[in-house]
Amino acid sequence: MTEPTIIEEVSFQDAWIKAVQHLSANHWDYYNLVVHIKDPQAIDVTKDESVTNFSRQIHIRTPKDVAYTIFPYRLYSGNGTELYDLYNNRFYPWTRKREHSGWGTYFHRMINYQPDKRYPGINQLKNIIDAINRRTNTLCAAYTISITYPGGETIRPLGGPCLNNILIQMLPSDQPKLGLLAVYRNHEFLERAYGNYYGLCKLLSFLNEQTDTIPGTITCISSHAYVIGYKTKLTQFISTVI
Repeated sequence: MTEPTIIEEVSFQDAWIKAVQHLSANHWDYYNLVVHIKDPQAIDVTKDESVTNFSRQIHIRTPKDVAYTIFPYRLYSGNGTELYDLYNNRFYPWTRKREHSGWGTYFHRMINYQPDKRYPGINQLKNIIDAINRRTNTLCAAYTISITYPGGETIRPLGGPCLNNILIQMLPSDQPKLGLLAVYRNHEFLERAYGNYYGLCKLLSFLNEQTDTIPGTITCISSHAYVIGYKTKLTQFISTVI
């Protein structure tokens, strides 16, 4: 088991690059990797285009496809209720026609958390947003978005969600600052991590807008971080975007 390593960068893109370099130096397999993103709103459009083009060249999912599993940002036009309805009624059914597996359901679980099919799903995002907006004082670490269902998914080596939960953190001030801490059990850094970070940044922006809070930071804990394929091509690509 490896000692915890902390990678801290301003943007999620530079944090991902540093994380990939760290994995490359550690046989592409590492436990207890902590990535801290200081400014979730910072994004270099040129770097994003480069990562997208690289993904297409090696025929893996693009950053947008992965980010959408956490927050489908282009469906959001400022109204949370409209977003939930559009996702549930149109976008989610369309994704199930494309995916013949449980992949890509993080946002669905955020707004339709249903560990027991006998009961209706719970919109965790709406509940948390409503609770924050009703608050009379700032509760610093009271809100959690659950992804994994208790029971079978917690012991499944394959097929269960890699993202376990997202903790919402608030820093008291005249206008509270809101940030996120996300926990992954397995975290793949070729196809998934960049898009995961992007989606978390977009999710935080949504929460900030809906709760009138200032963007804080994002911390992502990867219990197991790794890369399996295209290691040489990934190394070569990283050298071009540093």
